Amino acid sequence: MLVSFNLFKNNLQWHATLHQLNSDVLLRHVLIQGDVDDINISFSYCEDLEKGIIKNNDNESIGCFQLITNK
Repeated sequence: MLVSFNLFKNNLQWHATLHQLNSDVLLRHVLIQGDVDDINISFSYCEDLEKGIIKNNDNESIGCFQLITNK
């Protein structure tokens, strides 16, 4: 599956091919590709919308991600 990431800081965007969607895989991609100040990041995901929010340790939204599908 193809996932699009967007971090609000510096409007950083990228795509990644993932074999499974879980917080460990998402965290690894955000830490490697993103310019984040804190490693304590959490993810929330809506299956109906196929979109998610990336939050920092203060529960502030620092970015989002979305599945890219061919529907």
